[in-house]
Amino acid sequence: MTTEYRYPHHRKELLALLKEDQREVRACSRAYRHSRNDTGAQHIRQQFVRHSQDRVERGLAILDEIGVPTVANIGADGAQALSVLALHAKLDAMRRILQAFEECYRADPESVYNEAIPSLTDRLRILDGKRQIFGTQWMLGEDGKFFLPPVEDFKRMNDHRAVYGLGRSQHPIDLTDGVPDRPPLRPYTEESDQRYPTEQEYREFAHGSLE
Repeated sequence: MTTEYRYPHHRKELLALLKEDQREVRACSRAYRHSRNDTGAQHIRQQFVRHSQDRVERGLAILDEIGVPTVANIGADGAQALSVLALHAKLDAMRRILQAFEECYRADPESVYNEAIPSLTDRLRILDGKRQIFGTQWMLGEDGKFFLPPVEDFKRMNDHRAVYGLGRSQHPIDLTDGVPDRPPLRPYTEESDQRYPTEQEYREFAHGSLE
């Protein structure tokens, strides 16, 4: 049975924008893995930022047209696409999209893609110089390894995640070169995974959102 959405064309467009976004994310990751200070890598990164802002602007226009990012309007996958695009937005746009998801959630938690709220909340908190709550945001260290920017209450982190349907926090998997042959040795997040970023690591994380 085919599910009918109120705005199927907008959903389709959001999914296409997300596909384009993730293709560029992988290209950036490959370039940075090779040499983050290389001129070519910097060019790819700047191009990604420009394209990201264009995609977010279109996402905001779609939000204006549909009113609310509910599952009934654009599907869970369309709403997820909008929330992922928002992670690369400037602060005002990110806050606006988060507010739209929060208002839907308050009206009816079953009506919306709930997982958008933790990820956008955490990213905004980190960009505002605060600790995250849900542990959704990881950073790539200068040593090439992922680390978790500090969580406000690590012992209750998974309880906070569960409210929005997220499972126990796990280490991110680097999919730059495809699915790894082996699972991580420690799949679940531990308190020792936390540390504050260096100034350079923070700049790279915030790149495109604060300029």
